[in-house]
Amino acid sequence: MGMGRLPENLRPVTTPSDPTSRKRLHGILGALFLGALLLGAGPGIFLINDYAAAGGMILGMPALYTWAVGWCAVEAVIVLIAYLKVWRHES
Repeated sequence: MGMGRLPENLRPVTTPSDPTSRKRLHGILGALFLGALLLGAGPGIFLINDYAAAGGMILGMPALYTWAVGWCAVEAVIVLIAYLKVWRHES
């Protein structure tokens, strides 16, 4: 079987190369990153602090550790998306 073109609804979504779309995505990713930064290591830590102080566990790990690692993973995904979609060098 040969590989033909994918139907329109199955094609991967790509970011348009026009500067306004990239600028908008840049702003959205920046806001999401700042939100994740605040929730992970900033004031958001108080959301989990009581549960963690009581010895709470999430996925078999201490709650505070899981909270911090989870938000670091969110930040890493945001940086990866920005690298692939926003921080492109136009040639």
